[in-house]
Amino acid sequence: MRWSSTNIDHHHRRVTRSEYERLRVELRQVSDSYIGYFGPERYVELLGDPAGLRGIAVLMGDGSLNSGSIELLFKLLKDALKPEWCVGVVGGTVNERFDVPDELERLSSYMGLTVEEVNALKLASRMTAKVDGVAVQDGYDLYLHVMVFSTSGEWSVIQVGHKSVLGRLYQWHSGRVRGRSMVDEPHAMILAESRSRYSLDFTSSNNTELRRCSVDVLEEREAVLRRVQSSYRPAMQSSLTEFVEGLPDGDNPLTHPIRVNWKTLSQVRATHPESFEDLLMIKGVGRETLRFLAICSVVLYKVIPSLEDRAVLNVDMTTLGPNSEQLVYDLREAIKYSKLPAPLVEERLRALDGLMTTLFGEKQN
Repeated sequence: MRWSSTNIDHHHRRVTRSEYERLRVELRQVSDSYIGYFGPERYVELLGDPAGLRGIAVLMGDGSLNSGSIELLFKLLKDALKPEWCVGVVGGTVNERFDVPDELERLSSYMGLTVEEVNALKLASRMTAKVDGVAVQDGYDLYLHVMVFSTSGEWSVIQVGHKSVLGRLYQWHSGRVRGRSMVDEPHAMILAESRSRYSLDFTSSNNTELRRCSVDVLEEREAVLRRVQSSYRPAMQSSLTEFVEGLPDGDNPLTHPIRVNWKTLSQVRATHPESFEDLLMIKGVGRETLRFLAICSVVLYKVIPSLEDRAVLNVDMTTLGPNSEQLVYDLREAIKYSKLPAPLVEERLRALDGLMTTLFGEKQN
């Protein structure tokens, strides 16, 4: 199942007021059923799972998944979910995505979250946004950032990036990163309409050395770093493209002109980050800073970065996680035993069964 191609106009799918209310009620009843049977943590996992999110999209009518339907879905969920169900949704598009800290603060009083729990969710939200907006340099700009969380601390983050009329979906679930690094292939999936010719993705497992050296570079004298900036073009240009065979020179981020904010870099160096995670979370560290540190790692330490785009073009058995099929089957049970009218239950089950066949194949008797 592919990410649906749309001419993105940066606005949610348009629906009438009556259709919006109908969808809100339907999502509320199915969500109530799912949470009641399987618990809030499982519901959070459902929305962070590539197959689970597609299953929820079935309730939107045509089951398509694109920027517009995702925006509408989470707008509806913010209206549909009740705090007493122990699940919350924060964030949104454009300016709404920056409201996550304030929204978490407001919901904490209704949901009984402690200060420590709210701060942990804020940190996860900020880290996921920083990873996909800064450390995964695939040419897309983040447009939507939504966090779904339970009162027990489980969370999923769904982000959408745009490049011209193309869209890209980034999905996270706390279970995948629990006890491990959030900068080492942390995504449940990155789904795209097309793969980029390059992606300076610091989170790729092939860029472990690049992450380490990007931190080590900060301990070099500023004069050394300034020499890299002044000398790497054009002298370094040919050598930097040798490890990306067949890639047009203009597409290689390591041969673009370097713009360095030396004041920011000096402030970053003064903090002496111990890890790439620490470096990424420093205020002021953006794409240009990380790209410059990558170039310095190439020049000074002879690191060979991977520029492979990790995005996938299809959601199928080969790209899904071990819990995906069960999560969607649980959704089927939740729909079946929900308070939806019987004809609508049958309609949604048929649509979901079609999705399950597409994703997981025909069930064997």
